[in-house]
Amino acid sequence: MVTRKKITALLIILSVLLLVSIISTYYAYQQPIYKTTILGTYQHDGKYDYIAQLKPNIIYNTTTLTPKDEGILYTNIVSYINITFTYTFTSNPEPTNLIVQHQVSVQLESPGRWARNLTVIETQEILQLTDDLNFTIQVNPDEIAQLKEKIDNETGISSTNYRLNIRPTIHITANTTASTIEDTFNPQLTVAFVQDPALGRYITIWPLKTSIEKIIRTEQVLQPWMANLRIASIIFAVASASGLTIATGFHIKTKPKGKTIAKIIAPYKEIMAETTQKPPETNTIIEMKTLEDLAKVADTLNKPILYLKEEKENTFYVIDDQTTYQYRKTI
Repeated sequence: MVTRKKITALLIILSVLLLVSIISTYYAYQQPIYKTTILGTYQHDGKYDYIAQLKPNIIYNTTTLTPKDEGILYTNIVSYINITFTYTFTSNPEPTNLIVQHQVSVQLESPGRWARNLTVIETQEILQLTDDLNFTIQVNPDEIAQLKEKIDNETGISSTNYRLNIRPTIHITANTTASTIEDTFNPQLTVAFVQDPALGRYITIWPLKTSIEKIIRTEQVLQPWMANLRIASIIFAVASASGLTIATGFHIKTKPKGKTIAKIIAPYKEIMAETTQKPPETNTIIEMKTLEDLAKVADTLNKPILYLKEEKENTFYVIDDQTTYQYRKTI
């Protein structure tokens, strides 16, 4: 038998299931249904290295200095700096063919004041730039200072800090099974001549390494499990909502009509006693219209109302000798 308590319990369960289904549906639709798969990548690597030839000195007591030595390149003791550049291109999948075009431009700059692009002849004469992809240059601080002085004289500016901007431009064309690659790589190197009150006159070179990784091609792949989760969560939510609606209807239908027995007897509890015995047989049985009428009789006779609670009916009665006054209320 479906009781009201069972329906109430079912309502609670269905409400929890509906809440869970709403949360799972929200989660499913927050997640991407397509996954991005990388089909190929490639990478540019530009690496600089240098060896500084030193004049006789007592601070290092050596003739060369490299980045590994981690010593300051004091301008006054540097004869020249040999700089080498190495370029590497890698891709996954590997290219079936590779075409590399390159060129190098050099600029002498007084930051915030003036900038001068060196001609091809000047880069070859002053810097001894080679015409290779993996090129070399030689920086002579005295020659660079002389060129800087000429520009300062023309502009009327005295530049204490100046720099060389070495700018390779490498253009790549490559075919892979993923796609065709066409890209440009610019691993700039700066050779700065600095005058600092605390550190003195020195040369700093940066960055010695530049790497750029890029994606050749991506593909959007459907995630079946996520698509199934979305469908299942919607079905779960609809089923839970439907069940909750039906259970709510049953709950409303089984709601006791009118006042409950507890509310009906509440005003008369003081003159009422519960019993397990049915009303005894008397000569006269008088049916009362309401419990209030029965209470008036009990008050007049100064006798208690006896209350018999049964499965489908509640019986309230007052006995006066051979007369029974009673009121029956169906549950």
